[in-house]
Amino acid sequence: MDRFILFLHVLGAVAMGFYLLAPLIVAQLSRLEGEAKKGVLSVMRSLNTYAQFGLVLELLTGVYLFLQGDYSTLWIVLTFVLFLLIGAFGGMMGGPLRRALNGIQERRDISSELRKLQVFSTMVCVSFVAILFVMMFHRWFA
Repeated sequence: MDRFILFLHVLGAVAMGFYLLAPLIVAQLSRLEGEAKKGVLSVMRSLNTYAQFGLVLELLTGVYLFLQGDYSTLWIVLTFVLFLLIGAFGGMMGGPLRRALNGIQERRDISSELRKLQVFSTMVCVSFVAILFVMMFHRWFA
């Protein structure tokens, strides 16, 4: 059973892997025009939704795995804070994505939305890399 839960936990992390590429994708959006930009933003919006589902899977399987092990208070606090940051920044990406898609349809300037998207995608990427580090090297935080 533990191996299956660990498999689901890794599967959730893979679903969240979009967050590693999000800042790179957003950085290239300024080079695109019209329908191409709309297509990339639509895909990003879908992937952000899937990554949020992955985050929920991480929460459920992570709590189970946490109860099976012995972790330090520092590790628990770091994991909790980073998990909240990933959820917050990932959720905050949704607004600019939606507004940018609407702006393209209405043919208005979306540069402010793209700047917000760049900030939020970078922050979620940094938070995701940090939690991967904490998970892989949990003995350092004992």
